[in-house]
Amino acid sequence: MIILGIAMSHDATITVLENGKNIFSISEERLNRIKAYIGFPFKALEYVVKNVVNAENIDTVVIGTHSEFPVTHKDIFSFSLTEDKKYFDIQNSPKPKDYSMNDTGWSSILTDEECRNYFIKKLEEILANHNIKAPIQLVNHHLSHAAAAYFGSGYNEALAITVDAYGDGLCSSVYSCKDNIMEKLHDEPFYNSIGSLYSEVTKACGFKMSRHEGKITGLAAYGDPKKSEKYFDKCTNVTEGTFHIRLLKNDIVNKAIRMADNFVRGIKETRSTRIIKDIRKKLSNADLAAGVQLMLEKRLVEFITYWQQKTGLHNIVVCGGVFANVKANQCISKIKNIDNLFIYPDMGDGGNAYGAAAYTYYSIKRNTPEYKPLKDIYLGPSFSPSYIENCLQQFPNIYYQKSDSIEKRTAELIHNNKIIGWFQGSMEYGPRALGNRSILASPVDVNINKWLNDRLKRTEFMPFAPSCLYEYADELFNIPKEAFKYPAMFMTITFNMKEEWAKKTPAVAHIDKTARPQLVTSASNFKYYKLLQEYHKISGLPLFINTSFNVHEEPIVCSPEDAVKPLLSGVIDYLVIENYICSLQTTH
Repeated sequence: MIILGIAMSHDATITVLENGKNIFSISEERLNRIKAYIGFPFKALEYVVKNVVNAENIDTVVIGTHSEFPVTHKDIFSFSLTEDKKYFDIQNSPKPKDYSMNDTGWSSILTDEECRNYFIKKLEEILANHNIKAPIQLVNHHLSHAAAAYFGSGYNEALAITVDAYGDGLCSSVYSCKDNIMEKLHDEPFYNSIGSLYSEVTKACGFKMSRHEGKITGLAAYGDPKKSEKYFDKCTNVTEGTFHIRLLKNDIVNKAIRMADNFVRGIKETRSTRIIKDIRKKLSNADLAAGVQLMLEKRLVEFITYWQQKTGLHNIVVCGGVFANVKANQCISKIKNIDNLFIYPDMGDGGNAYGAAAYTYYSIKRNTPEYKPLKDIYLGPSFSPSYIENCLQQFPNIYYQKSDSIEKRTAELIHNNKIIGWFQGSMEYGPRALGNRSILASPVDVNINKWLNDRLKRTEFMPFAPSCLYEYADELFNIPKEAFKYPAMFMTITFNMKEEWAKKTPAVAHIDKTARPQLVTSASNFKYYKLLQEYHKISGLPLFINTSFNVHEEPIVCSPEDAVKPLLSGVIDYLVIENYICSLQTTH
């Protein structure tokens, strides 16, 4: 049975599920090269039916983003389902004066039912253009998040918790899960969204909502949370397993409403935005970031502790954009009575493509899934050696040579302080680069965070993350439990770094002595594991820098053509693509 899962809010994504197994996932941004693309994944669908699955073999199409269709959001649905338009970031940018869209059907919609019918009709037309005639199902946004966490975790019994800014009128949900049955225990209305509050601070500090919250996480370590802790404690709390965000009550924090409003009156400043800006006048960005980060950590721990104690479940599985906050995940790992913690690797809205598909599959089949931990997420496109060589031949100023000892030679280059673009096999799924589309460097230069970020045109406040040999994890980090190494395989949690190693490898240790490692095993990525081994032999260090293979505000590279550009522009010194080592003629 083949199910096509589609997420079409920000981070539009498609997943192909075959008999319950995820065989392919890709986000639209990797193909159309528009960061955090909002809307239907048109190019991803085209790629899937050409390269992954025969359209006629698709049994069901599931949308894991929308199950509600308020008429007030009709502009967004039209924007999302129309490919021929002038695209813009509807969350952060005003509508362009020359905005155009090749669709007029939305203008006559007057009711919620008409809005839903319009959505389904447009979706059927898109699918029909690719010869897909399968029935369409809709799965609630937060149910999709919870299903991704549960069915992706490998646990038979678990407490699934979702927290994000907004989705289908909610900001959070709680499910008790066992034997592939998910029982809903709690829903949280959107106006109690700690995710939205965090995004408001992101915006107040001059960054983009739903894009740059990670910058606030890094910046927080440089600030004093006590300067705003009382304020955030006064306006937020958790009681009886329910969030209360008094600052946002009766305010327009619903992202969909704000985006829809952008089509009519432009970006509107909300009351909460004004309040946060007023607080910002009295604080530095770092102090404000520290305050909201501490708030997030405390509220999440209180919320999850309540539901863990109420249910008695010891396996905690989480999904939703808030769990992209790796420092908060570290705080969650310290909650008593948690045996296992799993953060779905594509924790944002893109993960809903898998979650909706998995929920639908097990609802239909009613058979018990194979409870096996997720080994890896290399689920995207790969390219043959002949394709890669043909690509490289198009650039006469690139010198390339095939190597029979690619891992050893690359390790030598890293040890000699060269910046490597490492492009191997199938592309990773989700927001993290995990060793197939990564930029690699030595971790010993404390100044690299400045000069390499300058090369990458990034403004970051966190150090680069390390990829580490799994068997050295306890030597490098203070890890509370053996089980918590599992989420670190997907770079979804921070640990305190041991003082000795923080001094040896300062490029990967934050100011608070935490690091966000990727723990690598031979089973998860043999070639990358072998590269780490070779680097360890040369340098004595079982880790090196791994940062995503992209420059600021561009998606991670997907194709060889994408990977060549950073080499040509001088962002990287060498491109190692499969078994080819590439450099500019001037550096050879």
